[in-house]
Parts: sequence; C-alpha cells; structure tokens
Amino acid sequence: MIKLDQAKVAESGWTADSIPAMQVAVFVMCGGGMVGRFAAEQPADFYLDDRVGKLPYKAREIIQAVETLATIAEKNGFDPHHLPEMPRFHNMGTF
Repeated sequence: MIKLDQAKVAESGWTADSIPAMQVAVFVMCGGGMVGRFAAEQPADFYLDDRVGKLPYKAREIIQAVETLATIAEKNGFDPHHLPEMPRFHNMGTF
C-alpha cells in the first residue's frame, strides 16, 4: 500500500464536488452499514475497534481513505466531524 502524505493531498486540488463520491467510496470500503456511514459522514472521529468483523479492505487502507476524505473536506471548508449526509443509493442487498 502506498502511504499518502496528507499535506500533499490537501494541496492536490480536489474540490467539494468530489466529496460525495469519496463518501460513497469510503462507505463501500467499510462494507457499508453503520461503520461505513460513520466513516463517510464523520471521518475525523472515525475508528475501527475489535467488534468490527471481516472488512472488505485492510484496516490501514480504510483508515488512510477516511483520513484522505477528512483532509479534502477540511481543505474545502467543511467540518470533518459533521459532513453532509452521504448520497442515498440502493445497495441491492450487497451490504
């Protein structure tokens, strides 16, 4: 896994328009559910504890993706503790 430098991520030029898509990506990386929604809507407060079962991605990959979402949200003037609700979509029973 490539370790991203969050300072460079902040300067990468990602705009606020990309945040909803990133929220969905983080939600999917967490396997959906409450953990995924927590990661997508409150990335600055997100953590994985021992009660979380099998994840579709490695924990460190999920943590890095959530940190990246928080960095880009903060850079665009959003509060990473309370992002807007992620886009609604039908998961068709996948999660």
